[in-house]
Amino acid sequence: MATEKEQQELIEILKFTPRTYKIQMWGYGGETVMGTVDRNIYEYFKHRRLDLSDFAWNSDYAEENNIPEEMWPFPPGSWYECDSMGHAHGVSRNAGTIQIDDEQGNTVFEKSFDDITGGGEDGEPDWCCNDEAWIGSQEDGTVVFIGRSNEKGTFFEGEISLRAPFDITKLSLGYDEIDGEEIVNYVEYDGEEIENWGGSTDGKSSDFGFYIAGSSDVTGNWEKYTNMDDIKYTLTEWFPAKTKPTRLGKYNVKTKDGYSYQALWNGSFWHNDWNDEKIKVTEWQGIDHDPEDGAEWDPVIELEKIVAQVDVDNLTEADLPTGSWPFSPSK
Repeated sequence: MATEKEQQELIEILKFTPRTYKIQMWGYGGETVMGTVDRNIYEYFKHRRLDLSDFAWNSDYAEENNIPEEMWPFPPGSWYECDSMGHAHGVSRNAGTIQIDDEQGNTVFEKSFDDITGGGEDGEPDWCCNDEAWIGSQEDGTVVFIGRSNEKGTFFEGEISLRAPFDITKLSLGYDEIDGEEIVNYVEYDGEEIENWGGSTDGKSSDFGFYIAGSSDVTGNWEKYTNMDDIKYTLTEWFPAKTKPTRLGKYNVKTKDGYSYQALWNGSFWHNDWNDEKIKVTEWQGIDHDPEDGAEWDPVIELEKIVAQVDVDNLTEADLPTGSWPFSPSK
């Protein structure tokens, strides 16, 4: 036999006019995938200094750059297919808001995710972690791909049809966690899933990278590769402007006004990389091996090329790179 409290709750339900509530989740978020990639593919992209972002978006990139199919981490332009470890689309837990309106359009609940502690108490919904994926879950040396399309807008729209008064503590928000990023994409009310009709978002940016499991340093950063900017080259000493580079390309340079930046050497003069305007440099510095074949160059051969340009009979100490063997003055 029902208790007096249960009888009263039944009366309230019978007296309640059925209502429909609209739920929305909006803010910043997007689509994120994580999957493993063959180590040979990672080394191939790095060796050829290929741009992973261009490969991810441009379906013609592989053909344009003669990339064999066995070196594809995923079909060109289809980055979202590399999701063997995780795949989520939704609003970020640290940059989103939930809003619930009644049939008259009145907001009955609105709160930033940051301010929701969970637990289903104190007039708040509960949190629930559905799936999670971590770079560190893989064996050391495994290459993990992470791809993100960052978006802004409404990521979830759905309706809750009720025959009893709305109770916010019966609401549960689910999220997937991909290497520390919590993506809210699931809603339950009183144990029943609320269907997501979609919403509307605009793309803002994207991020793609290969990460090496087991390579995390003391700051928590992983060894990674996205494009040639991630390659750590060892550099030569600084050479005076009178000594000309033996290869065309981009170098670190210093100018008389004390600035240090990158400039291009075209074989005749130095110029900025955004135009052909000639600039004057006092010193230059480059990488100490040939990046085209990945093989370290022979310093003796390279030294001979440089010395061949120099008028040795009239060479002064001011023409020599400071502290660079064998130019450094003997003591």
